[in-house]
Amino acid sequence: MNLNRRHFLSGAAAWMSAPACMAGQRSIKTISLFHTTDLHGHILPSKTYDGIGNVGGLARCATQIRKWRKECPDHLLFDVGDVYQGTIAGYQTEGKVMIDSFNKMGYDGWVLGNHEFDWGIDIVESAIKRSEMPVITGNVTVEEKKAGAIEDGAFTKLAPWIVKEVAGFRIGFVGLTTPGIPYWSRPELLKGFRVFDPIESLRESVKELGVEKVDAIVVLGHMGWKRADDFANPIQEMLKQVSGIDVYIGGHSHQDRPAWYWSNVLCTQANYYGINCGRVDLSFDLESRKLVKRNAWTVLMDDRFALDPVIVESTKTIVENAEERRRTVIGEVSEKISARGKSSPFWQLICTAFMKTAEKQKIFSEGVFHGTFGNSDVDPGVKTIEDAWQWIPYENWLVHARITGAQIRVIMAESKEDRYSDRNLFGLDPADLQPDKRYGILFNSYDSQSGGRRLMFLRTILEEPASETRLIPVNTRESVIDYFADNYEVK
Repeated sequence: MNLNRRHFLSGAAAWMSAPACMAGQRSIKTISLFHTTDLHGHILPSKTYDGIGNVGGLARCATQIRKWRKECPDHLLFDVGDVYQGTIAGYQTEGKVMIDSFNKMGYDGWVLGNHEFDWGIDIVESAIKRSEMPVITGNVTVEEKKAGAIEDGAFTKLAPWIVKEVAGFRIGFVGLTTPGIPYWSRPELLKGFRVFDPIESLRESVKELGVEKVDAIVVLGHMGWKRADDFANPIQEMLKQVSGIDVYIGGHSHQDRPAWYWSNVLCTQANYYGINCGRVDLSFDLESRKLVKRNAWTVLMDDRFALDPVIVESTKTIVENAEERRRTVIGEVSEKISARGKSSPFWQLICTAFMKTAEKQKIFSEGVFHGTFGNSDVDPGVKTIEDAWQWIPYENWLVHARITGAQIRVIMAESKEDRYSDRNLFGLDPADLQPDKRYGILFNSYDSQSGGRRLMFLRTILEEPASETRLIPVNTRESVIDYFADNYEVK
């Protein structure tokens, strides 16, 4: 069966009661906005952080979106970022599986999230080029040119805002990404790409949309719900400072927040991995053309929803290849490897793997400053790629620097102030460090860029020319996989 975009848009039979967009008064026109966020490459259902299984996935969201589209002829569809990083399918296809699915589903636009940059700016450029819809992200520059002012290449598709006319009403959509990106992503990965203050960008976009005479303004922001603003999620201050916004659709913080208000702006956020699918209804008075009602909610994508056949069929080969890769054996462990404590045997294994990788690259290192991503022991038995993804869930890169013993002590003291940190120094005894001697130390790229502003002394030290900081083009998970293949043969 040939399942194409036309089949998807035509939809299947609805099974829930008619929504407000079909049951409203004749003097009211309701326009529906459907949204996803933080899919992280999840086509199929997965599980929540709390271990609840068989939920989410784009294929489930597609089923809900299909139903909504049939019920509500006046609609639009957006994604709010972190589209493709997070699964083997996303990794193997460099994000193409998700962008192609967006194209097939007829998304009207999407926003760049911070994890779009984990694999470097070339992958971002490829994703934007492949996208058949605009990429709406205003608070960025490429080679010092703002979104909307770039004259050639794929980044011409970057727009700070777009206007969509639906049922005679003009709605402006402003896109923003988190300003935290420079504190997570190395400059070697970002290259000429820069992120600036979202408040400044939003204020400028709202002013320009005023000239466009829009009937409503919706912000799509890869910044999410927090009890209080932080450096990466300044949405309370943003909505306080910039007036004229009707709806804020958020992402990034992996929260299901169906509806809340801030500064009289209706805010909503649809979780992560497609576990919830979101919807906003904007109701306009046909005579006055005023926005008279705003509603927002999210729907849990559990087993009440079948997998959409269009998305399943179009991604079948990719998903099968990812499953084969997931089951690939990387080695066998004969005895349990403990992950308990800052100097656990599993931590030592990870650090040893990094040093072996650097050695293969002919880079001399004497130590590693790193932690683990949890304290789950490695049980005896055959280990696969899936295990490696659980051990190392992110595509961080290795970074090498030559720093003094005194600087190492400063970094270790700074890390101890982070109550969640289990980072430690491997390969060197802190008591034996000579204050003025330089040592070759390995870090991951996330920590080297400050680890989300938790390690600002480390970042400052590595920015010094004397540190000779360099990115090693191997991600930390692949380093561990290679080490297992070399040292833990299957018996």
